[in-house]
Amino acid sequence: MFLFGAVFLAQLQAQNSLESEEDFLIKKGRFYYSLSFSLDQRKAENEDQLLRQVIDQDKLDYRIIGNIGYALKDNLTLGLAGGYGRQKEEITFLDENDEEVTSKRIEQGFSVVPNMRNYIPLGKGRLQVLIQTELGITAGESLERIFYSNEMDRINGEFVEIALGVNPGLLLFFDRNWAFEATVGAAGLTTRIEESVINDDQDNRERIQTTSIDLRLNILQLNLGVAFYL
Repeated sequence: MFLFGAVFLAQLQAQNSLESEEDFLIKKGRFYYSLSFSLDQRKAENEDQLLRQVIDQDKLDYRIIGNIGYALKDNLTLGLAGGYGRQKEEITFLDENDEEVTSKRIEQGFSVVPNMRNYIPLGKGRLQVLIQTELGITAGESLERIFYSNEMDRINGEFVEIALGVNPGLLLFFDRNWAFEATVGAAGLTTRIEESVINDDQDNRERIQTTSIDLRLNILQLNLGVAFYL
């Protein structure tokens, strides 16, 4: 028993010594694969939202992203991500005539996101600051039904969105290969082109293009994931 305990302690000490000398740095030639997930849920009752009085609101957004990258040089990777996002909202509010209106909306889209990552190791590199610069291209569709007191509108939409942004975050290595990563919402430039048709009236198809610049980081929009580094 004593011999077994001595061997176990020796192995544990050797492992701890090896981990203390282990190199977590993102050196040139390393590959990585990551999978991340974000979720945004909102519920509200009797809320005054500027131009309307909301009676009830239930909103759920989520996004799943897979990313693969290669280190062109130390602490710098070039990657390509693909993702799927879905938004669902049901809201009842009072219009300008104080009549109840209910809207049920679903939107989904697929994204392709070329990106570049800069890593800033802290200490030996087990914990690192991650800064991802990305160009996201998303194509998708939406369906909305609006219920009035005596009628209903059905709105079908298609959209393309292009976003250039910066996502800062943290990377924490469990060992040399496996890591946990967390990034916050991107700050940058977004252009969205959307076409919609109300009640299948193709002759009156509507087209809207919007461009926005947001330099604030949304710390409430967290993207959490795991990564594997070769």
